[in-house]
Amino acid sequence: MTRYFIPGSIRNYLIPEPNRTEILAPRPWFLRRFANENWTAIALLALGAILMASNPWFTPVDDEITIIDVAARPAFSTIALFARGGGQHEHPPLSDLLLHGWLWLSNGNIHWLRLPSVVFYLLGAWFLVQAARRMAGARAATFTLILLLLWPYGFHLGRLAGWYSFSFLLISWLTLAYLKYIERPSPGSWMPLVLCALALVYTNYFGWALIGLLGLDLLLRFGRERRTWLLLLATGIFLLLASVPIMPAFISELHKGVVTGRGISPVATGVFNLYCLFVSESVAPWFWAPGIAAGLAIACALLLVLIYAKSDARRFFLYFAALLAVMTFLQIVTTRRMLMISPWLILSVGTTLATMTPPAARRLLAGSLLLVGAIGWYGIFSRKLYAAPHWIEPWDQVAQEAAQVAASGGVVIGNNPSFFFYLTYSTPSTSPASNGYFAGLLPASVHARDVYTPQQWIDAGSPISRTVAVFDGLSFGVPGPSMEEVRAALSARCKVAGEQDLVRDTGAKWKQEYQPTTGQRVWRIRIVTYGCPAP
Repeated sequence: MTRYFIPGSIRNYLIPEPNRTEILAPRPWFLRRFANENWTAIALLALGAILMASNPWFTPVDDEITIIDVAARPAFSTIALFARGGGQHEHPPLSDLLLHGWLWLSNGNIHWLRLPSVVFYLLGAWFLVQAARRMAGARAATFTLILLLLWPYGFHLGRLAGWYSFSFLLISWLTLAYLKYIERPSPGSWMPLVLCALALVYTNYFGWALIGLLGLDLLLRFGRERRTWLLLLATGIFLLLASVPIMPAFISELHKGVVTGRGISPVATGVFNLYCLFVSESVAPWFWAPGIAAGLAIACALLLVLIYAKSDARRFFLYFAALLAVMTFLQIVTTRRMLMISPWLILSVGTTLATMTPPAARRLLAGSLLLVGAIGWYGIFSRKLYAAPHWIEPWDQVAQEAAQVAASGGVVIGNNPSFFFYLTYSTPSTSPASNGYFAGLLPASVHARDVYTPQQWIDAGSPISRTVAVFDGLSFGVPGPSMEEVRAALSARCKVAGEQDLVRDTGAKWKQEYQPTTGQRVWRIRIVTYGCPAP
């Protein structure tokens, strides 16, 4: 390691030299190509093109749609909401404001909605590769890049609109900035770290936990230096003062608690989300053969990283484990929120692959990861083993059918956010392509004739037409009567003309047992068409 002109008392606590075994060990030709930063950029751009091209494969999910709908409103309303001490989506507004700007620029074009998230994810991957290079050399960067390119979970979550990939970007950038600082401590290397930390606390409240762990790590390295304590104290005060505008919203969220459904077993929920972080939701663990094989491979990989990781990689691995444990204990862990803490796991695994010395252990770790990845990608292409079938629910085709019913004078009643998302773009009166501007999504921000939620239908006097179609999907926390009540009311006045069930969920029994408040069922979508007398 190059000797820098810094005090020796500090130099003693700097990171050690990269493991020389990675320099001496020969690398295959395809790994040497990826060591070049130009090839890294090309590989990530190719990944981005694949993510954008495959977007139609993956249905927008409920909270993603809610975030898009709210972001369509004037940015001033979001700022004013937080200024009054309110909040939205259980996180601060920075990512929402960025999305608002993109919706204004793109006019809410359905094909480009996820582009900023994909860009954020690719930038986060770039910073993470650079962090691995700085921590353990070019070989670590190569393995980290390969992990990111072949990661089934990232292939799903890296595309979602909202704060998810933006937080991934900030954590990766924060980690790289931190590694640069500990390598050469100076005010110039500290400022990017502080600015990135500030952006993080304005993106997610849990960012305070990650910043706190980096502060702890800094004390473990330079704790004997008085200026380290002063620097952390000054930085903490600055971040607290800078976050005063969103602090009332943060305190309010703490008092409200978690909105997401709580499971009976927090530990089982945490283990499931750790499984999904490796495999993604494309293969449910209750499909025993692939589920058990993936579970054993994940356990093997985690154990090998814990045993053979070098000190810096092991620290980030333990910090990831601590964050997961806290999220599990607080019951705020979900598959989507795991993306935020994933950079430290990816970094520790990639650098361990590069620096672990026993060849047999490296082959075992690589084989375990390849097995997990193969299982996840098989689930993606087969589309038959999903733990969360909302990714593949055919709401696009269902919404087109509903738009035809409404266009012919029928009544449409629905309850699922993905259904209303696609119906917004399929209905001329609400589509931004025909209106010239994006005003939001059905059923709250914009309205279409003869299209209702259950509560809207009741409020309108329960209107009927010659054809009434009820599109019943899973929905959480929707106020008003249930779809069963709507169907009962229609059955008393009309005759059932047709019924159709779509997307069988083989894991409904397991999910209902562990999260009984979510109302899981075997068939995810039920369409009932009624023939009614002329009103």
